[in-house]
Amino acid sequence: MSIEQAVRTVGDTDTLLSAFRRTVADRGGEVAVRAHDGSLALTWGDLAERSTALAAGFAALGLGPGHTVALLLRNRPEFYPVDLAAVTIGAVTVSLYVTSAPPQLQHVLSDAGVSAVISERGLVGALDGLALPSLRFVVDGDADGEAPPGWRTLGDVVAAGAGTAFDPPPPDPGDVLTMIYTSGTTGKPKGVQITHRGVLATAVATNSVLGLPPGTTVISWLPSAHVGDRCGGYYIPMVTGWEVVTCADPRAVLDVLAGAHPGYFYGPPRIFEKLRADFDVWRAGLAADVRESVDEGLAAGYAQVRATQAGEVVATAVAEGAAAFRAGPLQDWKRSVGIDRLVVVLVATAPNPGPIMEFFHAIGTPMGEAYGLTESSGSGTVVAPDAIRIGKVGTASRGIEVRIDDTGEVLLRGPQVMAGYHNLPEATAAAIDPDGWLHTGDLGALDADGYLSIVGRAKELIISAQGKNIAPVTVESAIGPRSPLIGQICCVGDARPYLVALIVLDPVYAASWAARHGVTVDEVARDERALAEIRAAVEEGNAQLSRPEQVKRFRVLATEWLPGGEELTPTAKLRRHRIVERYAEVIDGLYADGFHAGEVS
Repeated sequence: MSIEQAVRTVGDTDTLLSAFRRTVADRGGEVAVRAHDGSLALTWGDLAERSTALAAGFAALGLGPGHTVALLLRNRPEFYPVDLAAVTIGAVTVSLYVTSAPPQLQHVLSDAGVSAVISERGLVGALDGLALPSLRFVVDGDADGEAPPGWRTLGDVVAAGAGTAFDPPPPDPGDVLTMIYTSGTTGKPKGVQITHRGVLATAVATNSVLGLPPGTTVISWLPSAHVGDRCGGYYIPMVTGWEVVTCADPRAVLDVLAGAHPGYFYGPPRIFEKLRADFDVWRAGLAADVRESVDEGLAAGYAQVRATQAGEVVATAVAEGAAAFRAGPLQDWKRSVGIDRLVVVLVATAPNPGPIMEFFHAIGTPMGEAYGLTESSGSGTVVAPDAIRIGKVGTASRGIEVRIDDTGEVLLRGPQVMAGYHNLPEATAAAIDPDGWLHTGDLGALDADGYLSIVGRAKELIISAQGKNIAPVTVESAIGPRSPLIGQICCVGDARPYLVALIVLDPVYAASWAARHGVTVDEVARDERALAEIRAAVEEGNAQLSRPEQVKRFRVLATEWLPGGEELTPTAKLRRHRIVERYAEVIDGLYADGFHAGEVS
């Protein structure tokens, strides 16, 4: 099936199931999803056969329309037939974050009114002590194929449906397909109801611009409880016929990337900052003459990117130098990290620093920003690989309208917009106005060509003691990429006289830096040479900012912030309020008289 056929054959009456069945008919014997370690691979035909057998079993056990099925699973091939089976019987699926604490799991289970839970042996312990429905299934038995006490295996499900009459009614495009609970940077997560129509509109809108053919390899590595992977690693491939490689542990995604060599890759800025840090480590280990050649080539790559972005003619010498650089030793590094076959990279889920985008363009890997919310089925804006504008998140996705209201807030309207928040009519009415516009809470601007820029979150604005409104992401994006030592940066300054920043080191680059400078990793955060490098990065970033936006003091923390921990959501967004609470004494110390270690001139 061609890209054009995939787009053309998705009609107004289609659902995820009808689109999936067309893909099965076209690509039945080809691999649909496989584990990165080779432990399991399922063809499109396997997916159809397994999901149908499981659906018959679920129906025989009493599940069907009106029920909600919760999945607590890592990214693994078994997720796909199980979720498709639940959809086939008309149930609504909801994925749970594997990093959630018991009270968070209980909130989703209770709020969603879950009728069945599907998990795996290594995760069922996280559900101990919680109020669970009687129907509980594990996708993997023990060595004897047995399930834990109180649970059933998928084999039990298939056996329950064997020989039964099974002919479920097809879903309607407007039916709720899944509920995705917002990761909750503040407050309790809300269940976002996403429809079949919404995810199909997202699939068509995305690939009609990216133009990736069937069989393109993509890695599923973000949580399936997040709209980014639900769409990019599941729903869109069901429509387009992409091959999915699953990564069970997101901390190992760079290893999986190195083995999978995908044609398309997506994720938050942090993962690409790690790749940039890996490049710096690779570069530092080169022989002096090769390193000099790489530096010259990279400079030519940057010059080409900047000229192209400015709409200027690229000098012949610059273009030739950049081409030679990309065809030289750089290819060895790109192959080693698995990005040598990438057609395009999309960065999303958090504001992206421009310098990282410049770097990837300079090495010949187009990186674009996409913008979307859970409430818009992950859709909003997207950009073709040859039309990327660094610092902008693209133009309106197919089917989506974008406008900026009088307050500067970004509004979206289209079939991708959610049906509403589960059991929260007042919150739904506050989010979607009577004219159908979704109020995103993001601040943005549209240029004359329809490219959208995201300034920040309305609710995250820092209001200084002088009354200045400052978007912290603007500051963090200006400073963070200036030094590979910087892993995360969080700016603080609400009701304060100036901005300060908490900085966490990049663990990979910090280890390399420590080895080169003869210190331990634990000593890097206090080493004056490291602090000098970070101070220089802050100063360089400050030069791109207005005076109120500039960071005056910073503290490097000798810790690591992990996705799903106290400081970061599972998709690596900063939990600003928790950070401010947890590091209150450190922040107060940054405003104290006599502080010098992380001052900026």
